[in-house]
Amino acid sequence: MGTDNPLVPPSPENQDLEEPPKDEGSLTTPPPIELEAKPTVEERRIEFPSPLVIEEETSPPIDEAPAPVEVVVESPKQSRRAAKKETKRLVKYQNIRREQFELLSKLLDTLGRVDDFPEAQLEQVRDAVFHADHPFLLTLVGPFSSGKSSVINALLGEIVLEVGPVPTTDHIAILRYGPTVQKTRTGDISTVFYPAELLERLSLVDTPGLESVFKEHDDLTQRFLHRADIVLLVMIATQVLTAGNLEFMQHLKEYGKRLIIVVNQTDLLEPQDQATVEDFVREQSRIHLGIEPIVWLVSSKLAMTAFETTPRDEIIWDESGFADIEEYLDETLDDAERVRQKLETPLQVAQNASHEALKHLREAQAALSEHKKTVDNIEVQILASEKERQKIVEKSFTDIDREWQATVENGSKAISELFHLSRAVGQVGAGFGEIIALGALIRRFRKQTTGEEAFTRHEVRESLQRAATAAERLGPAIEGRDLEDLDHLVDYTRDQMRRLPDTLQQKVIGKVQSPLNYDRKSLRNIRGELDELVKKASVFETNRLDRALRSTIVLIAFWELLVILLAVLVATGQFNATGGTATGIILIMVLAVVGLLFLPIRGRILQVTYENRMNDIRDRYKIILERAAKEQLAYGTQLRRDSVSPFTRLISTQTEITDELKQELEIHERAITRLQHSLSALLKD
Repeated sequence: MGTDNPLVPPSPENQDLEEPPKDEGSLTTPPPIELEAKPTVEERRIEFPSPLVIEEETSPPIDEAPAPVEVVVESPKQSRRAAKKETKRLVKYQNIRREQFELLSKLLDTLGRVDDFPEAQLEQVRDAVFHADHPFLLTLVGPFSSGKSSVINALLGEIVLEVGPVPTTDHIAILRYGPTVQKTRTGDISTVFYPAELLERLSLVDTPGLESVFKEHDDLTQRFLHRADIVLLVMIATQVLTAGNLEFMQHLKEYGKRLIIVVNQTDLLEPQDQATVEDFVREQSRIHLGIEPIVWLVSSKLAMTAFETTPRDEIIWDESGFADIEEYLDETLDDAERVRQKLETPLQVAQNASHEALKHLREAQAALSEHKKTVDNIEVQILASEKERQKIVEKSFTDIDREWQATVENGSKAISELFHLSRAVGQVGAGFGEIIALGALIRRFRKQTTGEEAFTRHEVRESLQRAATAAERLGPAIEGRDLEDLDHLVDYTRDQMRRLPDTLQQKVIGKVQSPLNYDRKSLRNIRGELDELVKKASVFETNRLDRALRSTIVLIAFWELLVILLAVLVATGQFNATGGTATGIILIMVLAVVGLLFLPIRGRILQVTYENRMNDIRDRYKIILERAAKEQLAYGTQLRRDSVSPFTRLISTQTEITDELKQELEIHERAITRLQHSLSALLKD
């Protein structure tokens, strides 16, 4: 007997319903559809409803012979139209089947990247990829001893499965059509081949009883349910809708399975009680589950009695309630409906898996959201620390500015003192000493020059050194703050990491720890430049000051010497000034005073030049120091980020991956919905 799939040719792989291939790498494109005009009995396929119409007349009068049934046979044109319509449906089926295969393959890839996704559910999706290649499965479930095996036996009209008051089914039993009775078993699944007409259209599945003392029976049944195309929930008439039944029905509802309730052993009830039981089942289903499933009241015992005569006793068969099941299987569950349901089942499995994966991802997003807050908090703390360290730098620069300004003010005072007008008369003699080289001789025996002595008295070098010391303290201050913050940051991050799920902790690459070494090279490398500027500000300026002072007093000495010569000429009468002797004396006195004014004038010029040069050196000093301080701050900030990067990188990466997976699953869900709509439209054509 070939497969029950209407479009897949019979193959050895479909002779037994075993576990489909588990290796995702082995997934291949579904086999091409082969359309056969006249399939043999052994290759029987599910056919769409035939346009053949049989018209029945009313019963003839008793005294007349029955009129023959008139059969309206299709014309060749009608036959061609029906064949064309069926071919069109088969092509659409092929397209849906191919899209379904591609969708499930992509979904498998996405689900495989979802952390903590149940392997069992992933296995169900793998099975669903090839579900359409297997027979249509009408699966019976229910509590142990509820009569599942008896219902199957009644449907087949033979005692094919063992029945008893204790659990007799400890594995999945699949009944398929076969020309002779055969039994095979692989693992927890056995296949029984039996020559029954019903099994040519579908396969019956008997499952271990629920709520038995054997928990593995429940687990086995639960694991198989995803393969079921329709589920018959069998329960005893005297124990309908137990808590276990309601819970199982809720599970099936959430799973999206088509459910039919079969109340067995109604022969134990009085006729008036049977209607009460049926109403109770419908009402409780509506109250607790919000659904009103199909309910069949049957008696397997009575149905088997109908087969004690040949042909079957139709009255007893109808009384047993199995006539309703038979009618449903023959009329409602026709070929087209089985095709739809066979394609719908994989989509249900895919949809359930997608919903579960989205649930996992939303939970993961919620957890990652909390950890993302931790990452954001870490970044906020790092930026706050950077601002605080910037304040350390600003305070250091304030100290440097203060000391440097003191240096400029003290140096300006020293210059003002050296070039004060009150020292002008005394400097005339010093100027004559410089002219005759006596000043140079005297300087050899002095420890300090005049300018150095003035700078020492006004503590110019001391204030300059204090500015340099303030700059030198900046490096250790930043380093101390960096190391302290790093220790606190690492401790905080480690505590947060311990709260991560095990699956995330296993993905952490690297260690969250304080650095083994701290490098102050940014500030250390500029020490030579800063020292050179300080030296230039102190030594060079005093030398410049001494040279300016000597040149000024020499100039004053020459000037005063010329005034003296002019006075001699006036006194000896060799120079007659206009206005007489008095005018000459006044002129000589004015010239002498003008010469003395050279000293404070030159001093003021030197003061302005000194202040400008010192301010320029200070600005260059600060620019170099500020650049290095920024580099050191950036180094400290990066050091903080690097120390906690194993944690922050993990959270950022996992957040991106989770968002990407969620988007993929949402795309898959839209594709599933689209295929479901296409499937519904297929049967409406």
